[in-house]
Amino acid sequence: MTSRDLINFILLTGCAGLVLFAMTAKSANNDLNLPELGGSSPATTSLAFEHDLGQRFLRAVRAQTPGYRDPLVIDYLEHLIFALAEHSDLEDRRLYITLIDNASINAFAAPGGVLGINHGLFLHAETQHEFSAILAHELAHLSQRHFARGIEASRKAGVISIAGLLAGVILAATAGSEAGMAAVTTSRGLASAQQLSYSRTRESEADRIGISTMTRANLDPRAMAYMFERLDRLNRGSGEQIPEFLRTHPVTRSRISDAYNQTESLAKKKWEPDFDYQLIRARVMVSDADLIQSVIKRFENNTAVSQGAALNAAQYGLALAYTKAKQFGEAKVLLDELLAQYPNHIALELAQIERLADSQQLAEALATARRVLAINPNNYPVSVLYARLLDQSERPDLASEVLNELILTRTQDDQVWYQLAESLGLANDIPGVHQARAEYFLLNGDLDGAAKQLGYALPLVRQNFQLSAKIKQRIDEIWVLQDQSSQ
Repeated sequence: MTSRDLINFILLTGCAGLVLFAMTAKSANNDLNLPELGGSSPATTSLAFEHDLGQRFLRAVRAQTPGYRDPLVIDYLEHLIFALAEHSDLEDRRLYITLIDNASINAFAAPGGVLGINHGLFLHAETQHEFSAILAHELAHLSQRHFARGIEASRKAGVISIAGLLAGVILAATAGSEAGMAAVTTSRGLASAQQLSYSRTRESEADRIGISTMTRANLDPRAMAYMFERLDRLNRGSGEQIPEFLRTHPVTRSRISDAYNQTESLAKKKWEPDFDYQLIRARVMVSDADLIQSVIKRFENNTAVSQGAALNAAQYGLALAYTKAKQFGEAKVLLDELLAQYPNHIALELAQIERLADSQQLAEALATARRVLAINPNNYPVSVLYARLLDQSERPDLASEVLNELILTRTQDDQVWYQLAESLGLANDIPGVHQARAEYFLLNGDLDGAAKQLGYALPLVRQNFQLSAKIKQRIDEIWVLQDQSSQ
């Protein structure tokens, strides 16, 4: 089992054993500055506690797993999840979403509103409804606070709760899988039949509530069963390589039947393909392709047999593939036709800007980006691309302005902080570089590195009282986080 397999196994949503020997947990906590969580205090399962734990967990996940870097895909995912959350049972709707660069199918929910999704889910879910079914299931885990209930069940059973489990995750990710594997093996061995039943109950409850969320969100509630059937077929055809999602979310025939039974009384309707989802799925397919000519052939075949939105999505995928293959003329023809049908569509405009930039038409790419941003101010994916183009055109000062404006609404986006640091460096704003790097390090769990970066910035801003005070305050905040982690 790889360290990523281990992480996905114990990411709380379907883990059968939430237990570890106390000695294992204590040793791991000492090494990793994780808190002891096995006490009986109700504070250990409060919303505030879960949020704090979730932030620590998110920093560790970011540090150990590669992020998927396409802002357009991230933007689509965030909008879809927040739209679903509006129809869910969530009380605390602060959500922290991470899209992981992994082509296998997987998703997880962690305490404090943390949601992780592998980009492979786009590759396997053929419709927005199937994709949303998995998201709705994970949101149900959060709304029903299955993590907190798992801690309470383990405490009542007389075994230690989740501190050692999280320690095992991080140990496996940082020091190789052996130590973490031993911890997980121990926890699985200690899990009682009652706890195993509780895990299955959690999954069943998340299915039921997720289907209700789908219904309220005007999505096909039967997509939950469709997706489970797809996963079941994938599992049966995978040999010994069990898909990651199924390691924490086992799919049985009874579970599929239950999903169908819940929707039996609902009227059936025909659902047209969602154009935006099909565009994003095509974009992920092209990005994921190792052999670009094979994906070109695939989309060429799709355009020959598709119609309506499916045809336009295939044309979009083909245009992206042509751009990747440097067949810029063919890409232009397709994108011009699509933009005539769907003027000002962000995904299409972005593809046009990328085509212009890749074909060395930098001035035209910049002009197009400015026009799009005039209609859609501060748009996330277009702003990121525009800033990169400004850096390439030797205007990092303007790029920094664009990114500083964007970061006001995306303070948790580590990649925007990273790009801002790059632009500030090109603009020779060294104090700004250190501040942006500090935020990037902080989001990725390197608290010491974040504090050091701000320490480097302080001597450079002695004459600026206001900025100096701001940096000192941020250092104090990081020290508080370090103290909390060591408690």
